[in-house]
Amino acid sequence: MKITNYCFSALLLLTVAGCDRLEKDMLSAPDDATIDRYGLDAVKLGDKRVEAGAQLQALLDKPMQCTPGKTGLGDKRKAYALEECSATPVNGEVGKLWDEKLSFFKAVFVENQLCSLELQLKTSGDYEKLYDAHGKKILNLFGKPDEVTAKEVVWQREGDEATLKDLGNGRVNLEIRNKKVMQALHHKG
Repeated sequence: MKITNYCFSALLLLTVAGCDRLEKDMLSAPDDATIDRYGLDAVKLGDKRVEAGAQLQALLDKPMQCTPGKTGLGDKRKAYALEECSATPVNGEVGKLWDEKLSFFKAVFVENQLCSLELQLKTSGDYEKLYDAHGKKILNLFGKPDEVTAKEVVWQREGDEATLKDLGNGRVNLEIRNKKVMQALHHKG
């Protein structure tokens, strides 16, 4: 896909921020080889539970509620430790990320490593302002997108995937996951 096509489909529907600037930011975004793992500013996929949990808790207004369990991965006959963490909204919010309101939070740890993170931002819906504040940061975290449509941007590495979706009315969903582990997760024991 040519870089000019990104101007028509848009990162977070942010093309109103200007195709020239978006194109320049996309060209200067890091390549996959320079990005170790996908994640947020201080927490990355594969981080240990204790460190990742502390960084994620800093985003939230109230303590995470975590449910421990066991799971199988694919066809392996071993039970792996699973922990799913979420946050209960208060007045429709669970915390903040990048000065934007978080309305949903879910983290999944398998064998004490962060394997999936799903967040929903509740923004003003002013995509030009959002791009000004966060567009370059998102490109620096995930690099050049692999797929872009009018409602979704997808970044893929060999084992990781990040998806940014416009849900409408200023709601933006960000999901970062280890593809291999999350696809192999098939049941809880």
